[in-house]
Amino acid sequence: MAMLARRRDELAAGGAQRGDLLDRLLDARDPESGRAMDDSEIVDNLITFVAAGHETTAQALGWTLDLLARHPRVMAEVSAEIDAVTRGGCVLPEHLVHLVLTRRVLEEGMRLFPPAPIIGREVQDGFALERLGGLEVEPVATIIVPIWAVHRHRRLWDEPGQFDPDRFLPERVASRHRYTWLPFGVGPRVCIGAGFAMLEGMAILAVLLARLRFVPADPSTPAPRMAITLRPATPLRLRPLLRG
Repeated sequence: MAMLARRRDELAAGGAQRGDLLDRLLDARDPESGRAMDDSEIVDNLITFVAAGHETTAQALGWTLDLLARHPRVMAEVSAEIDAVTRGGCVLPEHLVHLVLTRRVLEEGMRLFPPAPIIGREVQDGFALERLGGLEVEPVATIIVPIWAVHRHRRLWDEPGQFDPDRFLPERVASRHRYTWLPFGVGPRVCIGAGFAMLEGMAILAVLLARLRFVPADPSTPAPRMAITLRPATPLRLRPLLRG
């Protein structure tokens, strides 16, 4: 709150905007009502971007790099794509749209190891679940959406335990229900940073795999453990090697 008050004072005194996240949140308006966020909402959004975005992206990248280390052919294909797109130079923002395999790999990594493995929602108005025999759901009840289970359900995915980035080819995505892949949630409370997280994850993968390849330091992937995010129960260790 103190940081927010200082920024408001700077702007009120004629200071120039910095063009950062805080300025964007201060300027944001609801497209329908024109309402600005109050201070508590701005603080909540800042915490979400800084804290939730850091932890979840780190977990997604860790699991994805482990999958690539255990599938060297796919890792080599991703590295070749990065080389072709960047022509051996630095990874630039305009390159990301062309890293289509890199994106599919990250999407498949988040399917197998969703950083947020469950989502809870509190019921405000009671309703009946017709598909469950008219089961009544009472107000204040908590509904848990088991994202881990949805991402590995055999009725939704062929060979769900296998690492297969081609599941996210456009034609295969179009043939599936929208709610089969939910690493960022869905609906009005879908993760506000979903687009940024994908770009950030792709950029980090591209920078790393342009120069390095990874091999597993342990014979098997650590078991996952839920501790708000999906973390490895024991250290996830990889050995980075310079690409030849």
